[in-house]
Amino acid sequence: MSTYSSNETSEAGTTTTQDTVEERAKLFHDLRVGELGEKIQLTDEAWARSLYLDPSATNDIEKYLADSGEYRDGRWFRIPERPSLESELQEPLCTIINSIIQHLGSPALGDVREAVNTHASPFKCATIASSKHTPSPTIVIKASGPSFSLPIGAVLGFSNSSACIAAKLDTELTGDLDQLGEMAFYAKQMFIEQPNRFFVRSLLVTEQHARLFHFDRSGGQYSPLFNLHKDAHTFIRLILGLCAAEERALGLDDTVQWTKGPDGRKTGGTLKTIGPDNTVATYELVTEEEPFTRSSVRGRGTTCWPVRNSRGDRFIVKDHWISGSRIPEFELLKEVIDLTGVCQMVSYENNRAQTKDFRGDTSAFSVSAFHNRTAIRIVMKAYGPSLENFSNAEQFLAALRDAIAGHRALLAKNIIHRDISPNNILLGACNADEGERGILIDLDIALRLNSPSDNRADFNIGTRLFQSVTVLMTYRFNKEEISPHDYLDDLEAFFWVFSYIIIVYKSNGKRAPKGPLLKGVTFWQEDASIAYSCKFGFLHSGTTTWEVEHTIDEGWRFACLDLFVQFKNYMAELAKMKEEIVYTPRDSDPSAVPNLFSSVLEPVDKHYDHILTLFDDALKKVKGSESTKSDKDSTTTLPTTPQVSTPTSITSPVSAVLPADQVSPLTLPQITSIPSSSDLSRSTLPSTPSLSSSLAQPPSPSRSPKRRFDEAELDEPDSQTDKKRSCPPSRRPLRAVWDPTLQVLNSMYEYCIKWF
Repeated sequence: MSTYSSNETSEAGTTTTQDTVEERAKLFHDLRVGELGEKIQLTDEAWARSLYLDPSATNDIEKYLADSGEYRDGRWFRIPERPSLESELQEPLCTIINSIIQHLGSPALGDVREAVNTHASPFKCATIASSKHTPSPTIVIKASGPSFSLPIGAVLGFSNSSACIAAKLDTELTGDLDQLGEMAFYAKQMFIEQPNRFFVRSLLVTEQHARLFHFDRSGGQYSPLFNLHKDAHTFIRLILGLCAAEERALGLDDTVQWTKGPDGRKTGGTLKTIGPDNTVATYELVTEEEPFTRSSVRGRGTTCWPVRNSRGDRFIVKDHWISGSRIPEFELLKEVIDLTGVCQMVSYENNRAQTKDFRGDTSAFSVSAFHNRTAIRIVMKAYGPSLENFSNAEQFLAALRDAIAGHRALLAKNIIHRDISPNNILLGACNADEGERGILIDLDIALRLNSPSDNRADFNIGTRLFQSVTVLMTYRFNKEEISPHDYLDDLEAFFWVFSYIIIVYKSNGKRAPKGPLLKGVTFWQEDASIAYSCKFGFLHSGTTTWEVEHTIDEGWRFACLDLFVQFKNYMAELAKMKEEIVYTPRDSDPSAVPNLFSSVLEPVDKHYDHILTLFDDALKKVKGSESTKSDKDSTTTLPTTPQVSTPTSITSPVSAVLPADQVSPLTLPQITSIPSSSDLSRSTLPSTPSLSSSLAQPPSPSRSPKRRFDEAELDEPDSQTDKKRSCPPSRRPLRAVWDPTLQVLNSMYEYCIKWF
């Protein structure tokens, strides 16, 4: 039985669950697929035997086996031959591992590495997703040193462990992939708690066998089971490798180093990289701000470190991993130097490490089982926190307006961003000039318009919550039928960012109360078919404006309702044009057409000018309101957040909807009708479970200067192109509340169709 079994309660106080074996297997299957994908490589026996191989240590190992008393008659005598419980393996394994550390490790290794039984010592562990599982490894190697620190509120956790070891019974071993799911969970926690990790290795041990697991940003791989009694040399070398004093041997990036206080927690640190003059530059870590890290094991593994130089100037150091023929972000950042509204690079460091170097011979791997990734480090100027940290309507509108202008400047350089989200828009510095009040960042998946890389729109690329309906629509087409991702897709993404903010937040930056409209936003991040249908309804329904007007905070109604109406109608008209083009029969091969939407894309300046004018008008209204208030009460200090009121009367539910001739200055083909519910026959929703009346709010925003852990990313290394995250940019992952005791109100289709 495992450490999270319903039949064995941890003495350390970990949560005991009553889930069945099948439920646990499904849980770890989902974890494994989500973190590693479907293709994980089983290596040959030579890989584990080749690691940590020091020929000079062979004699020492032989002497240890002969003299230590731990190994007798060809087996580790402490390990019972026929244990009936996993607990019978735990203490013997800890004793053997600590003996190996003391006798064969470097001097004083025993002072910084120790095998600890987590059933005898409290271990801090996160809960898996929304389940009650808090699985902890059976044994961890407790570690001290520059990259390790005591967990908050505990003495042992993933933050001060160099490796995890799971003790199992041979008779109760689950399938290989289930083992991978469990080990992937431990690896994920270590990547989060130790953000300077290059890779994580762990060990599974039974009474007869052992196997090694390896996780890096290309995914995972694992060795065959080997007999730990017959192949004692390999077992010892693996233990020494997982307990190494040298942090780089453990998979840690030693260019990031911390100092710690008397309590064992990090108080400061440094980061070394290549500076602007191509010499080594050392920055001080800003420990008041936690680094942003992606939570996924496989993918870009982005970590952003707040730092300052010796003069006190602030910067952000971005570490990430790229794969295939991806254009490195630093190459694009070279092209946008001095562009307003776009992040500015100071220096970069290429090819810091490659995942293929961690894995031995990868030539025999099956097709698509492994894609090499290269570590890149970029130093950028520091700006304000992300857009979701706005404090008033004027700050939000100005930041979003200047980010749109920055996007226009990128397009002038033939660069398409492809991932517009609140996390990729930073607030400018205090009192920033126009053009710098909002900064567009993160060119990870940006492409040159003339790039040889495949630029076809793809619902798996970008942040699902903010993808355009045209991008979402690609779920139903073959690749050769899809046109490139274009700048109008990004402009529509700005609209979804705008709508998301005014629905989820009040105009003072605080969370809005729960409501049906807020629940509707949760579906924007579902599977592409569901997100498409819900966004289509929101964009085209005649009742959307009424719902927004009667739901959003009064500060938004005053400042932004006209902007919302006109922005929505403008993007809806463009989306209808695109959809009509997509479904117009063509005689020619779709793949032979460079871009089906060329006619819609042509008036670039008109599109940007119109949208920027809408924002400028809204900003004038907000500023005018503040000026009037100041004139009325010049002796009163204005609060940070404007206290604005709604218009004095709302005469009808649709009074805010503008006449058709006032909606847009565009000269566009007329679409005779909004698609009806019957039109969705060409967009049939997948079968979905009915929803209870209780749904979670959209995820709580990060109020820290940078985004943090719970941002999952879709990133299939099977393709040349990264597939990005699908969850919203926030600390808390979105979860629907499924309660079988509640009355089922409706199906997803019926929920969405009310908008049509």
